Amino acid sequence: MTHSLTLSEVNALSEQAFAAAFAGVLEHSPQYARAAAAQRPFADVEAIAAAFAAAVQQDSPEAQLALIRAHPDLAGKAALAGDLTTESAREQASAGLDRLTPDEYAEFHRLNAAYHERFGLPYVVCVRENTKSSIFEGARRRLSNTPEQERAAALHEIARIARLRVLDLVHSEGMTPNPVPAGVPTKVKVKLGANNYGKADVRLFKVFRDAPRHEIKDVWVRVAMEGDFDAAHVSGDNTDLLATDTVRNTIYGLAVDGFTGSVEEYGKTLIRHFVSQGPKVARATAYFTEHQWQRLSVDGQEHDHSFVRQMPKHTAVVEGDGQTFTVTSGIDELYVLKTTQSGWEGYLHEQFTTLPETNDRILATVVTCKWEYALPECDYDAVWARVYQTILDTFTDHYSPSVQNTLYRMGEAILTGCPEISRVHFSFPNRHHIRYNTERHGIQNPNTVFHADAEPYGQIEGWVERA
Repeated sequence: MTHSLTLSEVNALSEQAFAAAFAGVLEHSPQYARAAAAQRPFADVEAIAAAFAAAVQQDSPEAQLALIRAHPDLAGKAALAGDLTTESAREQASAGLDRLTPDEYAEFHRLNAAYHERFGLPYVVCVRENTKSSIFEGARRRLSNTPEQERAAALHEIARIARLRVLDLVHSEGMTPNPVPAGVPTKVKVKLGANNYGKADVRLFKVFRDAPRHEIKDVWVRVAMEGDFDAAHVSGDNTDLLATDTVRNTIYGLAVDGFTGSVEEYGKTLIRHFVSQGPKVARATAYFTEHQWQRLSVDGQEHDHSFVRQMPKHTAVVEGDGQTFTVTSGIDELYVLKTTQSGWEGYLHEQFTTLPETNDRILATVVTCKWEYALPECDYDAVWARVYQTILDTFTDHYSPSVQNTLYRMGEAILTGCPEISRVHFSFPNRHHIRYNTERHGIQNPNTVFHADAEPYGQIEGWVERA
């Protein structure tokens, strides 16, 4: 391909011409080119890429999800049918995804299906920075992400894709944009952008044996460190870097005496350690997914050391520089359903409307919830338990005219009952349960038999904040 524009030419383009030239930087989302155009003049090529990344980060969560979903499945139906954008086709070919063995195609099909099942999203990765094996490995690893973590990972990869596409379109001043033979990569001047490293999928299980009645903590941990890592990336100089194996060992080692309460407090302990012990570490982020266990009962009495694992997960993200911290807590995979006291009426009817109105339907969703704190310190486990119970109580205490109304009621109830929280976010996929037509077989269905539908579903999301 040919580099077509210099930086001076980019800065001199009209807004319409800029939008046309850079329309393909973000997949099927030319509106971001118009947003980036408003940031001119650009100081260098990296500033152009940063403008696209900033436009995405500043957009709404709904628009970010739409951008992620605009990306094709890797080696999916669009690729097989030749329906990819020019950019995507070139990128998938660069990693050999157009030349897969039958077993590799089958593995991609399985991973794509798993991603849509778990996240409702395609697996997005910057294939030009990966090999087939690392693409497979990354997909398997990221399947253990929470939905929030996966969205962040996908947006990070989209920014990497956009950066390379920008570099394809712009060349340095004074260079002659000579055609490059197909298959021969063009070396460009680059610099290291935002980066981190650490250890993921550390499965930490702790038993508290201080008394005959045991307690347990079952947590998946990821730690990502940020700092002065340029030498390691650019020249391979690993001086003063903590090994990721050391990070894993630290997570287990500090848990013996340092993990005594909430995962949020343990996250602060880990961050203090890595910032103090890593000469080049400036800050760190700890991600937690805590599985909940309920004590078993025997003859009506709770057992001291036997448990059964429950559905909802306690999620948390702790960021900090060792002195100050930002904490976000959450709930994931909380499946709730009520068989009545829910409807959907009074909505807009137009050409493509087929759904009949109803005041009696099954309402089912998988709650993903996260919240931010108004206080620097609190009893995080107590707040989590209070939020969890409030969600359950509010789900049952009203007729729901819409999932949106239930979302708002839950947020209002949480902020009323939890002064420690400044705002709360919900993500509700509408898990449709559709009355099955048994009448065609001569059998009456008195609204008791339903098909739990796996087809495209409604997605309702939003923040509820203090006014």
